[in-house]
Amino acid sequence: MAAAAPLSGRGASQGYESAIALQTAQDDEFVLKENVKSVAASKGSAVFSVAKVDPSTGEIAGVFESVQPSDTDLGAKAPKDVKITGLWYAQLQ
Repeated sequence: MAAAAPLSGRGASQGYESAIALQTAQDDEFVLKENVKSVAASKGSAVFSVAKVDPSTGEIAGVFESVQPSDTDLGAKAPKDVKITGLWYAQLQ
């Protein structure tokens, strides 16, 4: 019995031998959002509050709250507001 000939071409492991694609509607809004990229900067805000100061060591600490827009996948998706809160620390010299 002869051995089977290996599949040739693209994607042999997936079971197809050629790359054939369907044309998309180029003026479709979804396609335009995906293909026309935007790197426009977005605005956010941050508030820092001082809670503790130690003048002998120069240490200062507090809390912060930041509200900023989420990733837009280079303009393809609408941003959502992301709120981040936490502690901050610094040592002044």
